[in-house]
Amino acid sequence: MSSSSDNEDGTSGSDFSDISDLENDLENREEVEENIGAQPYMFEPEISDSEEESDEGDDAPDFNIDEDIDGRLGNNDWCSCSGGCIPMPVVRECVCCKQIHQIVRKMDAYPHGELNCITEHPGFQTVCLDVWVMETAYLHYRQQYGGQARQDATENQKYRHVAYRQLVRWCWGFLGRAVRVPLPSCAVTRIRAAFPSEEYRGFEEA
Repeated sequence: MSSSSDNEDGTSGSDFSDISDLENDLENREEVEENIGAQPYMFEPEISDSEEESDEGDDAPDFNIDEDIDGRLGNNDWCSCSGGCIPMPVVRECVCCKQIHQIVRKMDAYPHGELNCITEHPGFQTVCLDVWVMETAYLHYRQQYGGQARQDATENQKYRHVAYRQLVRWCWGFLGRAVRVPLPSCAVTRIRAAFPSEEYRGFEEA
């Protein structure tokens, strides 16, 4: 992914250029993330028809940020959670967790009280921020894609990438062919803070 922009419309993040060459995945991720936002499956090969048909977790995004394209840049008035959404440089990054059905559904399913942000969910810490989980998830990623997974990226680059993927898998299940989804600013900001790069350290102060 982002991520929003770090490292992947159906809506805001899902109809960007369909880049299927995963070999450039982490090598070009910093530049791509800066320009178009966090899109965790952007560099991923498309799944086969059989895989797509057999996966019951496929759930296309239903939030159309283009309906509210004016007034989102330069502010976080669009944020309705308590997780610290920040102004993002690209309109399609300006989305709150409470504006994405799949993430709201995950929050609503939490059995121990109401959550004001997906980042408050105990699962978010485990699935997207835990270093040991990221290490294991990256090893699985490498096993799945072999030589296509870049091994010369920094540790934080790798972990940000898999953190975005983890968030999508956790909330959406398995995405269908060429589906791109928006990631909420609050979640992206937390992931960047956990696995920072030089370009994103400023967000830690927000």
